[in-house]
Formats: sequence, C-alpha cells, structure tokens
Amino acid sequence: MQQVTPSDDIADKRRSPRIATRNMVTYVLFDENKRKMGSGKAFTLNLSQNGTLIQTQERVDGTFIILMTLDINGNQIKVKGHVTNSRVCEKTGNYLTGIEFIGPRDKQIKAIVAFVKAYQRQKYSEEIDLADLCQ
Repeated sequence: MQQVTPSDDIADKRRSPRIATRNMVTYVLFDENKRKMGSGKAFTLNLSQNGTLIQTQERVDGTFIILMTLDINGNQIKVKGHVTNSRVCEKTGNYLTGIEFIGPRDKQIKAIVAFVKAYQRQKYSEEIDLADLCQ
C-alpha cells in the first residue's frame, strides 16, 4: 500500500469528479493473499465512479476491502475495492483512506447509486427536521 502524507496533493491523481457524501459503512479488510485481516465501521466522505474516500478511527492497513451498507429499501449492498492510500488527518486524528472500486462494473454502479440515494435521503430528512424545529 502506498503511503501518503497529509501534505501530498492527491487531487491530481483522480480520474473522475467526486461528490460529497456521508454514509456509514461497515468494512472487511483483506491482505494481498485475500486473508481476512479485520473489520470496522467508517464514513464515506466523497464518492466517484471509480472509488470513495472513507474516514475511520483506526488506520486501514490492507490490500483489499469490502464496503457494506444498506440501500433505502433495507437491502444490503456490497462493493469490493482496493486500498490505494491511507493517511492521518492531523486536524481530527482520524484516518482518510482512498478506495478504488474493483469487480463487476454493474455491482459498482449499484453500490454507487445506493450510496448517493441513502445520502440524499438522509440529507433531505435532516433538512426537514431542522425546518420543523423552527416552527
């Protein structure tokens, strides 16, 4: 896994535009021999056609990862990825890890759509809740 320091600019390495998201996901981490190394919870911070940036409290040291979340209908969605970089955010002490999606493209698209819909639904419901408080 490539080490990236907080001062490195990774924006120019991106192949696709990203959108901001904030979805809770669970993950399972594997080594280069596809042996399970651990699991945990994370938040997606942004999403593109090719991958996502996740935030965790622990460093994500591994080669492969499976991200899991629920779509708006409660169905479990899984997407496979390759860990491309991991670095500490000095401001928060959390870790930021880049994930490049791998596997069948149709499964990647299904996961991306589920992430976006879940985020939009959550964002919309938060806006509604704030409006209700003001009345």
